[in-house]
Amino acid sequence: METKTVTIEGREYKLLRYKTEWVFPVITTYEHGLGSPVALILLYLEDDSLEIYTDVTVNLPECTRSAGCQFIDTNANEEDILDWLEENQFGKRTGKSGKSGFCTYTEFIFYAGEQYWNYRRINEQLQESE
Repeated sequence: METKTVTIEGREYKLLRYKTEWVFPVITTYEHGLGSPVALILLYLEDDSLEIYTDVTVNLPECTRSAGCQFIDTNANEEDILDWLEENQFGKRTGKSGKSGFCTYTEFIFYAGEQYWNYRRINEQLQESE
C-alpha cells in the first residue's frame, strides 16, 4: 500500500495510490436503506485541493445486504476497484451481488477491513474539526 501525507488548509490527509492518482477515501452513509448503508467516495489530489474522483459504492435500497456491507459500483468503475479495496484492507467480497436494471454489483463487507475503520475514524475527526 503506497501512501502519501499532505496538508491542505491546515489539515493533514493520508492519501493512497489508486492507479495514477493520489486519493483520499471519504466514508459516510447513505440516507436511504436499512441500517446505515456505507457510502465510499474517493477524492483525488489536484494542485492543493481534493476533488471528487469517483463514487466507489452504489446504494441499492431494494436489495438485501448484510450489516457493514455495500455494493461496489463496478458499472462506473473498473472491476479492479474490488482488488484495490481488498489490497488496501478496506474489506472483502462476500460472494453475493445485487442487481439494478441490467447491472450486477458485487457486495463488499467493509466491517471486515482494518482501513475502513481507520478512514472512518479519520473522516469523523475531520468533520469534528470543521
